[in-house]
Formats: sequence, structure tokens, C-alpha cells
Amino acid sequence: MSVTTAGMSRRGGGVPRHRVLIAILAISIALNLCVIAGAAWSRLHSPPAPPAAAARFQKLEASLDLNDQQRAAFEAYVAAARNRTAELRQAIEPQLDAAWAEMGKPQPDEAAILQRFNDASVRWRTSQRETVEATLSLLATLTPEQRATFIAAERDFRATQHRRHAEESR
Repeated sequence: MSVTTAGMSRRGGGVPRHRVLIAILAISIALNLCVIAGAAWSRLHSPPAPPAAAARFQKLEASLDLNDQQRAAFEAYVAAARNRTAELRQAIEPQLDAAWAEMGKPQPDEAAILQRFNDASVRWRTSQRETVEATLSLLATLTPEQRATFIAAERDFRATQHRRHAEESR
């Protein structure tokens, strides 16, 4: 049976080819617009990335208007902070990795897990104490105005971090 004998012609009864192409083009444009709108929406409504530590400290240093002696103390403070952070990461990450590896076992040793988390916590608290001591030492070299500027900048940074973590946890 041919198309002609079945009562159908090649031209009639169906949707014209150009209309199908226009419909596909319209759907493609609509989908592309949705993707672009979604990307724009996520950029507008996501919190800004926190500044890198180096940029943050440079901005803080510039806002403090330090003299040479204060600048040397500030640079030593920043270098020590970077070293402390690197050492903390090197000390804690293996403990946390080992704790999680133990949790993944069929029969995990709960005491070993808790001990590893406790060891990491003790090391973190030690680092925090060292940071506070170093910060107090630096603040002692600053004028009252510089100290207020430093504290305000750190409070702003912490508030931004808290908002970021709150938004990420939603």
C-alpha cells in the first residue's frame, strides 16, 4: 500500500515543516533564557565570596595607617597567623580523617573515634589561645583609634562569615 492509496498525501494532513522548525526554535530560545535567568538569579542572590586572607590583611593594614614599628608587628602577626593555620590544618586533618575512616568500619571503635575528635579539639583550642595571645600583643602596639578600626574590621569579617555559614546551611 502506498501513501496515495492509503488516502494520505505527502503534503496534506501534517504540520508544515517550517512550523515545526519555528516551534523547536522557540522552545530552544525559551530554555536558553531560563538557564541565563537562573544563572543571573544565583549570582545576585548568593553571598559574595569571602576575600582571600592576603587581600583581607592588606585591606586591614591600609585602613590602620601603621607606622614602621607597627607595620613590622602587623607583618609578623600575619605571618604567624598563616603558619598557625597551616600547622593546625596539618595537625587536625589526619585526626579527623582517621576518625571518619573508623566510623566507616563495620564495627567502629567508638572510644578511638571520640579520642581522635577530642585530640583535634584540644589542638584547635590551643591554636585559638595562641591566636588570642598574638592578637592582644599586636593590639598593644596600636593606638586606640587603630585598635577600634582593627576590632571593627574583625567583627565585620566574623559577621560576614556567620551570615555565609547560615545561608549555606539552609
